[in-house]
Amino acid sequence: MDKRISIAFSLVLFILAILVIRLWHLQIIKGSEYKRLDERNRSRVIDIIAPRGVIYDRNGNPLVKNVLSFNVSMVSEDMPKDAETLAELGRLVGLETEQLIKLAKASTSPYENIYLMRDASFEEVAKVEARKIDFPGLQVEVSSSRGYLYGQTAAHVLGYLGIPTQKQLESPEYSGIPKQAFIGQFGIEKRYDRILRGIAGKKVVEVDALGNMIRSVRIQKPVRGKDLTLTIDVNVQMEAEKALQDKTGAVVAIKADTGEVLALASAPSFDPNLFVGGISYDHWKMLIEDSRKPLMNRAIQNQYPPGSTFKTVTALSALEKGIIDEDTTFFCGGSLFFGRTFRCWKDGGHGRVSLHRAIVESCDVYFYEVGKRIGIDTLAQYASAFGLGTPTDIELDGEASGIVPSTAWKLRTKKEKWYQGETLNTVIGQGYLTVTPIQMARLMAAAVNGGKLFKPHLVHGEHEGAEYKIAADIRPEYTEFVKKALLGVVYEGGGTARAARSDIVSIGGKTGTAQVIGGAVKEKDLPDHYKDHAWFTAFAPEYKPEIAVSVFVEHGGHGGSAAAPIARKVIEAHFNPPKPEEEMENAQVPEAVKQEEQVTTVQQQDGNTQSRESAGD
Repeated sequence: MDKRISIAFSLVLFILAILVIRLWHLQIIKGSEYKRLDERNRSRVIDIIAPRGVIYDRNGNPLVKNVLSFNVSMVSEDMPKDAETLAELGRLVGLETEQLIKLAKASTSPYENIYLMRDASFEEVAKVEARKIDFPGLQVEVSSSRGYLYGQTAAHVLGYLGIPTQKQLESPEYSGIPKQAFIGQFGIEKRYDRILRGIAGKKVVEVDALGNMIRSVRIQKPVRGKDLTLTIDVNVQMEAEKALQDKTGAVVAIKADTGEVLALASAPSFDPNLFVGGISYDHWKMLIEDSRKPLMNRAIQNQYPPGSTFKTVTALSALEKGIIDEDTTFFCGGSLFFGRTFRCWKDGGHGRVSLHRAIVESCDVYFYEVGKRIGIDTLAQYASAFGLGTPTDIELDGEASGIVPSTAWKLRTKKEKWYQGETLNTVIGQGYLTVTPIQMARLMAAAVNGGKLFKPHLVHGEHEGAEYKIAADIRPEYTEFVKKALLGVVYEGGGTARAARSDIVSIGGKTGTAQVIGGAVKEKDLPDHYKDHAWFTAFAPEYKPEIAVSVFVEHGGHGGSAAAPIARKVIEAHFNPPKPEEEMENAQVPEAVKQEEQVTTVQQQDGNTQSRESAGD
């Protein structure tokens, strides 16, 4: 009996020892870990994404604001483990089982909040609420999302939001933002994301066994993002986009005396509301496979030959270098031979023309004669001084620089020497020369504002004090001479931009037609994608110009018929409603309009009764 008692006692001691050791292991060795797990089991840390700042236009009209949004989420640890329940959850939130598994695997913590549905409708929220008991941990959160109030209007300026990429999450620029927060991925939303997104907060909540919130334990409030006021005038912007409807092209309108961008339109456009809550695969595929490339910002990213709009630079540089003067004339017989035949747009020629008439009627032969006398490096010097060949540094990503050819440029890029015949192409805006629409708007502003080359900008308060440099040392009498000729393009008989005439304000400008293919093929015989590009650069009013506009219509044909009417509508939108009578006195149609009666005489002399707005440039 004593032996049996001893064995039983030893067994009890052994079991007690095991229990003590196990308790010691659980409480001492694993105590802090299990305590943390226990806390996590009854509490959740929820990121509170800060409301983004509102974006306004120059007149205080909200363009982008925050709207009420419902998101469906679940903590990674609560995701169903069995395939059947997972599939049922997928059917509820509209996701495939594989997508749910992928979301769970992408989480870096078992307690990370996974968003299964963003910006859910009331009907979808009702369905989720009715089934929450079947899926412990499923939550419906009320938050704010982005609302682009004018749809496609200014989409290329405003941009859109998206989930941060892994590379962005690892960047110090995006430190501290929740993994599931939406950040700016394009346009102003991206450039000023740090200002707009604010600082995220956190909320610690106590939950029951089903993951339902019992009470809030602690809240760290988010800091709302700062508002942003743009220089854009939404009325001018809408008019620009309306005028571009069903076309492919761009419009840029800037304040000629400050560089503030009033409108920056690119067509076709897209609706940034598609990106709210995450763009669907079908919508994304539709955008990137569209042959017209709606996501491309043609105002700053596409480079085109400027056509005859470049004759403004040719005229100013030739005048300043003394190659010609205001009274220099040349004879235009419809072509000029210089190693090969260089043709004028008008088959029969313009006869003997002065510089003024050469600009008004866009005579190519006159400028070919200038090209024979001016060196390409001189021309490149002035083109560069007017901001061509380099980005304008506007607050948008992806801006192209364009090309200003020179002897050094050709030697470096083509490994060939420059030929004088190539200068003849360049003086009329063809050949290797390429520009962007925003560069041409800035160029026009500098040509009529006394030579000040402003930095175009989109955000108020960023460039107070008018940031500019003197474009080129050109005498005021020459810039005034060219400005008068640009007014003549619109108002004089034979001018190529009669379609730009306005009853509200005086408009001056220069038409341009950029060839897509060379040769003498008639445009009517070409398919649309081979037709010439149409340009028109303009300013208004005649005295103290306030606005400079650049219009580009891809494969639009003639600048006078395709681009000039768009510029007129945009300029009129800026001056509408009309200014008070006393201020309008200096903005009347210029003296050149009185020469309207000359149109019939000029046309009879030319033996051509075709309207000049549809001929030439």
